[in-house]
Amino acid sequence: MREELTHWLTARRWFAGKGRTITHVDVSTIGQLQDDPRADLLAVTVTYDTTESETYQVPVSYRADADPGLAHALVGHWAPDENSRPEYAYDALQDREATAAWLTGMASGRYADGLSFHRDTSAIPLPVHEPSRVLGGEQSNTSLVYGDGAEGPGAMLKVFRRLVAGTNPDVELLHALAQAGNTSVPALLGWVEGTWNDGAEAGTLAIATEFLPSATDGWASALASVRALLIEDDPDPAASGGDFAGEAHRLGQATAAVHADLARVLGSVTWSGPDRERFVTTLRERLDQAVRAAPALQEFAADIAARYGELAQVDHPLTAQRVHGDLHLGQTLRTDTGWKILDFEGEPARPVEERTAPQTPLKDVAGMLRSFDYAARQLLATGDAAAAGARPGAEDRAAAWVVRNQRAYLDGYAEAGGADVLDPGPLTALILDKAVYEVVYELRNRPDWVAVPMGAIRRLLAGPVLGDVLAGGRS
Repeated sequence: MREELTHWLTARRWFAGKGRTITHVDVSTIGQLQDDPRADLLAVTVTYDTTESETYQVPVSYRADADPGLAHALVGHWAPDENSRPEYAYDALQDREATAAWLTGMASGRYADGLSFHRDTSAIPLPVHEPSRVLGGEQSNTSLVYGDGAEGPGAMLKVFRRLVAGTNPDVELLHALAQAGNTSVPALLGWVEGTWNDGAEAGTLAIATEFLPSATDGWASALASVRALLIEDDPDPAASGGDFAGEAHRLGQATAAVHADLARVLGSVTWSGPDRERFVTTLRERLDQAVRAAPALQEFAADIAARYGELAQVDHPLTAQRVHGDLHLGQTLRTDTGWKILDFEGEPARPVEERTAPQTPLKDVAGMLRSFDYAARQLLATGDAAAAGARPGAEDRAAAWVVRNQRAYLDGYAEAGGADVLDPGPLTALILDKAVYEVVYELRNRPDWVAVPMGAIRRLLAGPVLGDVLAGGRS
C-alpha cells in the first residue's frame, strides 16, 4: 500500500516534493467518505532527507474487481483494513459513484466517521443529484464541478491536497467577504473538516463554492489578447482588437473592493518602522532559501536584498491586513456581472501562519502585476509566439502589452481606494519577492518557463521599469 501510494503520489501534478529525496512515507485514514462503494480519505505524510515533512490528502474508492471504466484512475491494489481482502483502489475524485458524498454530507450536516461537514448560510442550493467532473489544469489542489448551470445552480468542490492544520484561509476569507456583501467573489456553499496523523492535527479538507458556468478564465482571456497583438499589423496594444486594458482596469477595482471589505470585517494594523524591519528580515530569509534551491539567483541576491532594505526606509506607515496571498490572472473569472476573484488560500508552499498573518495589500497587487508579465512573456519563452505566427518585434509588442495592462490595473485599484499602490519602493520589493518565488517554482515544475521570472528580475534591477509603469498611473 505504502509503495503503491508513493509511486502514484509523486507522479501527480499537485505533488510539491518533486526533485526532493523521500526518506519515509506514513499512511493513515482521515475518515470514511461513504460505505458503498467504500471510499476513504487517506493522509499520506512524506518525510524528506531534510527531515521536513508534508501531508497530502488522497481520497480512494474500492472495488472487489477491477473496473475498466476507472482504469485511468487506478492507484493500487491493497486491503482497505486489516480485516479485509485486497481490493482495487481508485482515485475517488474520478469515481462518480463516490463524489456525490461530498455534497450530500454538506446538505445533511453529517458528523460521523471522522469527518465533519458544514453548510454555509448561502441561499444557493447544493446540486446533490448532479454528476461531477474533474477540472483540468489545476496544480496544487483538485477541483470538481457538479452540474453545468443549465438546470439550476452548480457547485465547485475544491479538495485540498496538501493538508495544513487549522481552518483554511479560503473558507475564512470567503465567509468574511460574504458577511461584507462583496460581489467580487463566488458564494461559499460549504466545507469539510477532519483530523489526521492520529488526531494530532485537524483542519479543512475541502470547500464548495458556487459554479459560474458562463465565466471566462482571466488567464485565458489575457493570453488571447496577447496572441491577437502579436499577429496584428499595428504593434500598438491600444489599437488591438483584443485590447485587455479595460478588463485590467475593472480587475484592479475588484481587487481594491476585496481588500477594503476584508479590512472592514477582519480589521487592519499599521506597520511602523520595527514592523517593516521584521518584514524585510522575512523577505531576506525567503531569498536565502530560494538561492539554496535555485543557485542561478545567487548573482542577483545582493541587489535584491538591497531593494528589500529600501522597504524599511519608506517615510510613511504601511497598512497590513488579511489579503488574498496568491493573486494572479489564473485566480480570476470574468462573468456577466464583473470579475470574480477565487482561491483565497494563499501560496500553498508558504507556512499557514504566514498566510494568515496581516500583510500589506501590495502583496496582491505585486502578484497581479507579475501575472500580466507572465501572460505576455511566457509565449515568447516557450516558443508559442513563433508557432502562432507572431510578427517581427514580438518582444517589443509583449513589453508594450505588459505596461499598458499593468497601468490600467493600477489605475483601477487606485480609483477604487487602494492604499499605497503608487509607492514604487514597497511595490518593487514585493514584485521581486514574487519573482524569486516563481524562479524556484518553475525550476521544480516547468523548467522551460524559468526565463520569465529571471528576465523580470534582471529588468527590475537594471532600470526604472516599474517607475515607467507607475508614471502612467491614473492616466
